Amino acid sequence: MIFDSMITALRHFVVDTWIGRVIALAIFVAFIGLSGSFMGLSGGLGGMSSGDITQIGHYKITPRDFARSIQQRLGYLQQSGVPLSALRSPAAQQEVSFESLRDLLTLKGAQLAGERNGVTPSDELIRQTVFSMPEFRDAQGHFSADKMNQLLQSNGLQHQDLIEQVRQSKTAQATMFGLAQNVTVPKAELDQMVRFYTEARKVDLIQLPFSAGKVSSQPSDAQLKRFYDNHPWLFKEPEYRHARIVVLLPSKVAVTDDVVRAIYKQRARDYNQPETRSVEVLGFDNEATAQQAAHSWQDGATWESIQKTFPQAIPATLPNARPEDLPDEALSKAAFLAHSGQVMAPVKTAMGWSVVHVTSITAPHQVSFEQAAPEIRAEVQKAEPSVVPSQHMQAFQEAVAGSTELDKIPADIGAVPVEGTLDAQGMTAGGSPAPLPGDEATRKAIVQQVFSQAKGDYPHVVSLPNGGGFAVVVANVQPGQQKAFDTVRADVTTAWQGEQQKRAQEARATALYQSAKKDGLQHALSGQPEEASLRKDERFSRLQKRSDMPELINRAALNQNVGQTAMLQEGNSFWLVQVTGSAAPATGEQEAVRQRVEQQLLQGLQGDLIESLGSSYQHETSHRALNTELFHQVSEQILGRLVGGAGQGQ
Repeated sequence: MIFDSMITALRHFVVDTWIGRVIALAIFVAFIGLSGSFMGLSGGLGGMSSGDITQIGHYKITPRDFARSIQQRLGYLQQSGVPLSALRSPAAQQEVSFESLRDLLTLKGAQLAGERNGVTPSDELIRQTVFSMPEFRDAQGHFSADKMNQLLQSNGLQHQDLIEQVRQSKTAQATMFGLAQNVTVPKAELDQMVRFYTEARKVDLIQLPFSAGKVSSQPSDAQLKRFYDNHPWLFKEPEYRHARIVVLLPSKVAVTDDVVRAIYKQRARDYNQPETRSVEVLGFDNEATAQQAAHSWQDGATWESIQKTFPQAIPATLPNARPEDLPDEALSKAAFLAHSGQVMAPVKTAMGWSVVHVTSITAPHQVSFEQAAPEIRAEVQKAEPSVVPSQHMQAFQEAVAGSTELDKIPADIGAVPVEGTLDAQGMTAGGSPAPLPGDEATRKAIVQQVFSQAKGDYPHVVSLPNGGGFAVVVANVQPGQQKAFDTVRADVTTAWQGEQQKRAQEARATALYQSAKKDGLQHALSGQPEEASLRKDERFSRLQKRSDMPELINRAALNQNVGQTAMLQEGNSFWLVQVTGSAAPATGEQEAVRQRVEQQLLQGLQGDLIESLGSSYQHETSHRALNTELFHQVSEQILGRLVGGAGQGQ
């Protein structure tokens, strides 16, 4: 699935690279230390209960912790340009869920390591962190104690809760990132890589086509006859076979009304659409904050601004949703009672309180069977084998089994009969491609079967990757035979001349090569007829490969030592390539490469260290088994609300 491939690629970026881990974990740490503080995510102490996802050390991973971690990861993926619609497959949602839990365990493990090692943030650092939180600033950008108290109170938190969580997040930051900040890239390694990538070469080269070889004499009859005898494959009539072929392809299958009607019934949801509504939803943990958000929204706040004003809310958008698409019955009822553009009062749901805004309403509509049938029929004919009716293939196999000459294949099952003479390349005696049905792969498979099946063998069905099949009867074999010399004399002469031109050019290229090895290519060609074709001081670089040169020449120009000359054969030419020296990198190129390479090496080194630290922290601390049932329950609820689609548990 394309979505599975996308999330796998994203996982490699977010998890397996330094920058991905830093961004993902930094966002999460910021949430725990900042806006997450207002949601009561202290984790608590004591033993793990049935209401916890898991526990590492004395830190419990609660459903609320896990839900917020999923939300943060989805937010990061959206910032990276990944639409939520790309995460609707079960595999993608499972990936998001497990990586979100992994973030939590790594963070908590780092906090425990900091506690064991005596890493304790100072009171001054905690105070500065709290004072710098944007959630606590007034309209002028200054810290507001009143706003802090109001937010803490509305979320049921005390000052001590805030201080403790800031302390934990700072401990984790110091433990995870402090060591990594001291990593540096060895200068010698960096210099070597920069030189390698920015190295440019000055090259002299010449192309010597075979066709330019000088042949001074015309061949004698004896020479032509000897060439003809030594190269029989060049002057041979190919083997031709006359075959009867019957092909069954998905695009040719006759799709019955019963098949079309069954598919129409399966897709009843798509063809019979009730009224749908596109909604925006904000989820809250308490009614008071939800009321504040509803009032602001009703007063004209935009979707973007309302999220900034209430960063602790869980946002979700559901385009063209049906009542059953909404994750909560009360929420669904409210959404389908509202008018287009209306922001409803907060609704009590199983997960807390939700404020819903109906952005548009789509009227119900129905597509009749008669309207949908042509599209379904065309789709089935082009579809993968899994949706091609099996009865057609069964009927085809039975017909082939009962017809030794392939002359009793019913016309109503969609099989296409063809008959004719062709060679092993699929060409007719006239030199044109044989008119075989199907795509290129199908035609190649048919030709291969024609030339591997013996004359008179009973036909059998050969299956095709596209879900179709074919059967072959070889009626006649005309063996390949040598063409008479007198009939192909002109062809023999042309081939002899081409061979002699190549030999002459090879001798000439070899002589120039030997001279160039001693005195250089320019000196070797000085005063020679080929001098005008010499290309001097051509620039080759690893960063800017020459698209006008064959790959073999590019490699030779970059891999040869300065002063070295090579003689190469590429296509219908010989090439002489001599590296004459180094060329200066383009302006600013070396510095740009240095910065990019250094950043990538640094990210790799830091990422490896962070990964090792996170893994060791988790192994140093015992943690409880995963509450699988609760894990999947929270995953399905959160991802179902924010993403929609198949869900985690399917």
